[in-house]
Amino acid sequence: MLQRTTTILPRGTRDEELPGFHSPDRLTVGSLNGRLLLRYVPATRLGLYANGSDDQHWLTPTAYDPCSAQSWLALPSPQILRRHVMLIDPFEVLADSRPIAGPRWVRFGGGIEYLLPRGFPKSALALGWEMEVR
Repeated sequence: MLQRTTTILPRGTRDEELPGFHSPDRLTVGSLNGRLLLRYVPATRLGLYANGSDDQHWLTPTAYDPCSAQSWLALPSPQILRRHVMLIDPFEVLADSRPIAGPRWVRFGGGIEYLLPRGFPKSALALGWEMEVR
């Protein structure tokens, strides 16, 4: 999935110590290898990010079923399954001059995470809406 040369930083790495991608060219050479990023969404937030978001978001390059996402990504409120996911195009995030930081192993989980410290534009939503995960 990720390039073999990708360094995934340790769980304890602070957000401000994560390397940042600031241009689509660097990302192409970087770890994602053209993949989309996934943002798991609880039902209470469906439609909330349909026009993009300026908030900080955590995403993963790995697809999980709702139960596995809870443990692999150590999501808050584990009793709330994330049955929907947004597909985020990292090239659109960078084209909007917003950085992407990471990757890092999820603290208290087993997955990989990337940080969008300044969110994502509407154009980064690959489908324009959330997709149900089963």
